[in-house]
Order: sequence, then C-alpha cells, then structure tokens
Amino acid sequence: MSEHGTLVAARYGIARSAKWPAAERAHVARSPHCTACRRPGLRVEVHHIFPFHFCVCLGRADLELDERNLVTLCPEHHLLLGHFDDYESMNLRVRGEARGRFHGMTDVQLRASDAWRKLAARRPAHLGEMTRDRRRELRETMDRHMPR
Repeated sequence: MSEHGTLVAARYGIARSAKWPAAERAHVARSPHCTACRRPGLRVEVHHIFPFHFCVCLGRADLELDERNLVTLCPEHHLLLGHFDDYESMNLRVRGEARGRFHGMTDVQLRASDAWRKLAARRPAHLGEMTRDRRRELRETMDRHMPR
C-alpha cells in the first residue's frame, strides 16, 4: 500500500486485511505496468477504484481484495487520475480515463488539461464530509458495479 493509503486508513481507524500483501503482489504480477502510461520499469502502486477506506466504512471490506476494484498505476497517475490530486477522494472512472483520454499524459500535461481540471474541481467529497444519503448512494453504487 502506498504511504498515503496507510495514513488515510489510520485516520479512519481501519487496518488492511492480512491477505492484502498477497493480493497486491498477484495483481502486479497480472498487470505490471501503469495503466495510464505503460512505461516499463516504473514503480507501480495498486489503486482501489472504490478506495479501501470507503469500502470498509461502508460495509464492503471484501472489495479490498477484489480484482474488479484494482488497477495498476504509477505514483503520479495514482494521485492525479485515481484521486484527482486528493488521496481522500476518488475517481470511479479511473480505468477508462487512464486508458482513454488521459492515456500517456504526464503529470504536467494532466494538470494543464482543461478536462482534468474540470474533473478535479468536481471530485467527490471526503468520506467524512458525505451526508448519510450520499454514503447510502455510494454503497448502492458499489453493490451495483461490484455485486457480491
């Protein structure tokens, strides 16, 4: 897990599954390059599309280890595409955007992109800032996109 993920999880008082290191290694073995830039040799991180702390706090801890919820990104794309420059937020379209309109863009190009800036300006709220209704809607979205 990235250092940032550890800090966010600690803020919410949650811990990783003991099975996470094996799941993380298996994912990187299947998908060893950043989905957004595909540059070989870069350090990569396994990003949770529905962030781990959201999953646990909303009752879907199973998504921590679920391959459908994982995507490989380099550190710069993890932050900018996975979280819109805020590790406590999320981008539920990260996989498609990393392969599509933002594919191959550097951090400088992303930050200069009008499309990225508009998305980042509308990034989802932090979990602690969400209303009860918004949390319920997000849980329903999790269940719809990644049924048990």
